[in-house]
Amino acid sequence: MSNLEEEQVNPILLEFLDTDDFEEKYKILVATPIMDFDNLLIDNMASSIDCVIEDGDIESRVQELKVCVKTRAKYETLRLRR
Repeated sequence: MSNLEEEQVNPILLEFLDTDDFEEKYKILVATPIMDFDNLLIDNMASSIDCVIEDGDIESRVQELKVCVKTRAKYETLRLRR
């Protein structure tokens, strides 16, 4: 593998980072097949929204990330209604 290939950013991560809307972030998580996730992607997504996902298997970590994003979406909506 060349250095260029190693330095490319995951397109799923880019899409996740490109939106500020937590409902959209959640839709990205739901639409992404579980086999496309790895620990680095989950860690990067979580850190981008100030969330810590505990170690474990990929499926449980993705589920925990979904809960975190959904919770943030709920509070974002409440905050904007004020």
